[in-house]
Amino acid sequence: MDTNKKKTFAKIAESLRQYRRADLSDFEDDLGAHPVDKLYVDPLPDDGILGMVLSSNTTFVLGRKGTGKSTIFSRAQSIIRDKGQNISIYIDVKALYDLLGESGVPISRIEDRNISADVLREHLLRKAFLSIILSDLIKELRISCEKLPLWSKLFGTKKELIEKAMGRLALFQIKIKEGILSDAELPILRSITRKTEDHAKQLNRTTTKSKAGVDASLTKLTSNISSEYSTLEEALTDNKIYESYSDAVLRSFPFSDILDEIKQLLEGLGLKRLIIFFDDFSEIIWSDQRLFVDVILSPLNNSSDERVKLKIAGYPGRVYYGRIDPGKVDTICLDFAELYKSHDMQTAELSAIDYTSRLLIHRFKEFGLNVSDFFSPRSTIEEYMRLMFETTFNVPRLMGYILKYCYQDSVAKGRLITTADIRLASQKYFGEVLSKYFDRRNRYALEPFERKLDRHNQQELLDAIVTEAREVRRSILAKDVGGSYFVDVSNPPVSHFTVDPSLDKILSSLELNFLLTRYHQMRDKDGKDVSIYALNYGLCENERLPWGYPTGRRDDRSYFVQRCFNFNSAIHEFLAKRQTIRCPSCGAAFPMEKIKDFQFFKWKCPECDDGRCSVVQLSGEYKQELARLDKALMLEEVEIEILEVLNQEDRRMRAKDISSFLDVSYQLIGKRTTKLQETGLVEKEQEGTYVRNAITQKAKDVYFANQL
Repeated sequence: MDTNKKKTFAKIAESLRQYRRADLSDFEDDLGAHPVDKLYVDPLPDDGILGMVLSSNTTFVLGRKGTGKSTIFSRAQSIIRDKGQNISIYIDVKALYDLLGESGVPISRIEDRNISADVLREHLLRKAFLSIILSDLIKELRISCEKLPLWSKLFGTKKELIEKAMGRLALFQIKIKEGILSDAELPILRSITRKTEDHAKQLNRTTTKSKAGVDASLTKLTSNISSEYSTLEEALTDNKIYESYSDAVLRSFPFSDILDEIKQLLEGLGLKRLIIFFDDFSEIIWSDQRLFVDVILSPLNNSSDERVKLKIAGYPGRVYYGRIDPGKVDTICLDFAELYKSHDMQTAELSAIDYTSRLLIHRFKEFGLNVSDFFSPRSTIEEYMRLMFETTFNVPRLMGYILKYCYQDSVAKGRLITTADIRLASQKYFGEVLSKYFDRRNRYALEPFERKLDRHNQQELLDAIVTEAREVRRSILAKDVGGSYFVDVSNPPVSHFTVDPSLDKILSSLELNFLLTRYHQMRDKDGKDVSIYALNYGLCENERLPWGYPTGRRDDRSYFVQRCFNFNSAIHEFLAKRQTIRCPSCGAAFPMEKIKDFQFFKWKCPECDDGRCSVVQLSGEYKQELARLDKALMLEEVEIEILEVLNQEDRRMRAKDISSFLDVSYQLIGKRTTKLQETGLVEKEQEGTYVRNAITQKAKDVYFANQL
């Protein structure tokens, strides 16, 4: 196989793996200017998704990591620029959020003893986040206006009016950045301070009761690691307080004046609309996400007289609409089960496989290669495309990983790729990437106890599902279940299972991290709606569980609705052992059997009459495991992710290179690699005008020895 073709194959794999803001500028030497315009392939025929994003409606684009949300936004912005009828700007919400967390905000001192320092500090941090978003919006709008082709043609009174509008926006930008407290904010901050002080007194009064209701070792561990909720965040869980707080924050921003200036600017430039692309905000904490929607998105969407339209990217199941009416916006889900939903599962599969084929064939073609030249003739190209779909569920980033491992194992050695190579690649991706979501982060991530416990419980839930799948397979082979249905199935696949849709939320975190995927929705033998889930292909390869379902039978779809694949009982049994109902005010605990009573009484605590109870996770054995962890080795999760990329890539990388594989900005990478350098985990080297980072042997020995 030609050496240049091998290198180009590796570039194709890397272009699919890249994560951050999908401009793909690293590939301009191969593809020319604007690589995204050349490489873009729409998940639907005839650019169906792109058409919806370019519509005049506010649009939410939902999809898991790496499903192509940023690529769609990048292509849409390119078309908007070419048409010249509207102006667009792009705001990376999470990047701004992360950078704010790095720098913090100066503490304003106010002469008000009725507002605690903790509440004030947390409020200023939240307001700083909203301020930086709005400030960045104004900055990007001004920059975009000055780049317009018609800007140089403006003259006379018209140009003067536009420049005055931009000047006023610049003044708003300065004012917003100052973050001065308004009179509207002080009363609610005093109210929150009183509530938190009353809550502290209540806890002191019920210390004895709390000790009886809460395991002392668990309390000690949570205080050692950190609490999930800050003072202000906990207060904002009360909807009445939240509504008063968000209204006060909203009134502190000059939104009406800003929108007036934007409208004036658009009219002066002869443009129809300002289209704002807000990229991923789903990973910021829930209270901040709510404020972002209610204080920034809602006014822009609801009060602009249709002159401002929003395009918002998020994760399925983790999006808050607030005052935006979901019925009046377009919501697009890129996950294949939603995007290609059909009454017939096989039709949905064919639509998904068609996208896999179009994406890969086009990507290879633009790089000057024929995709078929790299696959063994032992199988048809259609069979390879189906397997690529099954191992990635159409997620471009996962396709990139599969091709990367195929390159290392086959293409680099001059061999053609076989179906066995793709299956092995999926197993490697599971072992080297997906499973580390549990292993390395549970051991080394410096994070709130509740998050560790939640991830631990997710791991145990996945283990329980795999154990149940293995037991189902044993029962089928022993002819203990299924009657005559499985008589002609010699190697029964057990990768798919069904659950009642009410359990979808329980499985959402595992799905978000690609450990399982919702495959289809249908009715079971009893006529009840069920959700079908599929375990990750690489996980099944690792566990030696056959993936898929028998084909060529009279009715393929009936395989999934055999009662042995219903995992409702197994999941409910798992949850019953790991959950309880607890009051945060007095610490009293109650059995899960009483959940309907608590729902009826709106979760009011029967012991103290003050707290609002909720379901919490329990894990007795995990407390001992957590106590044995070496906290001196713990790092922030983003720092672990940086080390993982440097270890996997095994090369010196710029901050921008690292950020292309992570959901963080290159500025944040630069700050964190400097910190890691100071602790001897990363070494930096100046190469020309760039600084490149490499993982040290110390970091490999501590965090990656024996791959955990």
